[in-house]
Amino acid sequence: MTGLKKKTRIYIVDDHRIVLDGLESLLNREDDMEVCGVSEDAGDAISSFEKAQPDVAVIDIGLRKSINGIELTRAIHTRYPDIKCLVLSQSDEEIYSERAIRAGAMGYVMKSEATKTLVCAIRQIVKGGIYLSENMKSKILMNVLQNRQGKTGPLDMLSDRELEIFMLMGEGHKASDIAKKLQVSVKTIDTHRFHIKEKFNLKSVSDVMKYAIEWSKSN
Repeated sequence: MTGLKKKTRIYIVDDHRIVLDGLESLLNREDDMEVCGVSEDAGDAISSFEKAQPDVAVIDIGLRKSINGIELTRAIHTRYPDIKCLVLSQSDEEIYSERAIRAGAMGYVMKSEATKTLVCAIRQIVKGGIYLSENMKSKILMNVLQNRQGKTGPLDMLSDRELEIFMLMGEGHKASDIAKKLQVSVKTIDTHRFHIKEKFNLKSVSDVMKYAIEWSKSN
């Protein structure tokens, strides 16, 4: 008698319980998948991996507790290189997908398309492939070609955390709002905003805010 085919073990990290429950239900319906754990916090997830032994980690990019999804992906890739990371996001893939791949993710799925593509994406990365929308595959290839020619976009100068703060500034959030969302001090946010100002060669943080809002409206 042949043995049962090994199921892909999946760990989900998302700070919204309703999303966790929905994704867990969706994936557990598949014959070749099983959810071996869920966490609302990045720290809890990493400490649970040793026992859970997932094959795939599905990570929300917008985590607000401790570290964000890209930072968590980088930490997992460094500590557990055999775990394949798939980033799940409601943020614009044109801004974050390439950063997610650079951090070690094997795929990027928009939350708006999760029910249609998540299962397919997991199967693809388990086989060793990378999952991106066709649109993003083309854009990343173009970015690679442009980088070879020394061309980079303005946001490429920012670190992952600086980009996150810049995007929140573009939504009109003040330093105190951003500090609360990211669970850090206002002083830390001010330091990041100063670095953004310097990288963009702007005169003031107010100019950074204006630029962020203008950029957000145009993209």
